[in-house]
Amino acid sequence: MSPNASHFHETDPEKSSLLDWGRRLKIINGVARGMQYLHEDSQLKIVHQDLKASNVLLDSDYNPKISDFGLARLFGGDQTQDVTNRVVGTYGYMAPEYAMRGHYSVKSDVFSFGVLILEIVTGRRNSGSYYSEQSGDLLSIIWEHWTMGTIMEMVDRSMGERAAGGEIVRCIHVGLLCVQENPVSRPAMSAVNVMLSGGTVSLKAPSRPAFYIRKEGGDGCTGPYSGSFVGTLPSSGRSAPMSPNEVSITELEPR
Repeated sequence: MSPNASHFHETDPEKSSLLDWGRRLKIINGVARGMQYLHEDSQLKIVHQDLKASNVLLDSDYNPKISDFGLARLFGGDQTQDVTNRVVGTYGYMAPEYAMRGHYSVKSDVFSFGVLILEIVTGRRNSGSYYSEQSGDLLSIIWEHWTMGTIMEMVDRSMGERAAGGEIVRCIHVGLLCVQENPVSRPAMSAVNVMLSGGTVSLKAPSRPAFYIRKEGGDGCTGPYSGSFVGTLPSSGRSAPMSPNEVSITELEPR
């Protein structure tokens, strides 16, 4: 890793402006290829379990490197999913079936990747809470704009006006497919890479994202909180309130 390596999410607005659309697309494609390798191309199927912006490192050429495999799980043979009563991860990136019931699979990583795409395109972090009445999480806001046909209003303006609108909309579309509530509806990472490649590949219409919050009236659903936590699910399979902690985003400096 280069001495200039850094986490993707730069907190300094001047540094984030260095990430034009070409570099952001390079990051999206690189992470997508890396996740496909973990899920489908390596000898063992690996579920990362904690894919998020602060676990994506960039070298001096803005090539992304997926880091922090401390929570990763290995799946063998024909295993497709598992369940745990000890939920560990980061709100905002966690798939609903894992956060609420302890069920995890490669589709849990796909959900996290979808959140990551949407953050990269918008320059915003996902936020909200399972246990509050807050509204305004990123997935809900993006979905509202998507359904109203105003999605370009969500694009990070620091990329400049030269950003390719068609590519951006396609990436948002893929991101929304990845964060669908039903894990079966989410595409595999190999399919994600095909969709991101563009060409004549047509994309299905996405369904409402997980933890979607209606702006008016509400439907009882609340969005994910962008902090880390460790919690234990009761035997009933329902989730108990868990204490979130602040996530520290730092830049790697040379010694």
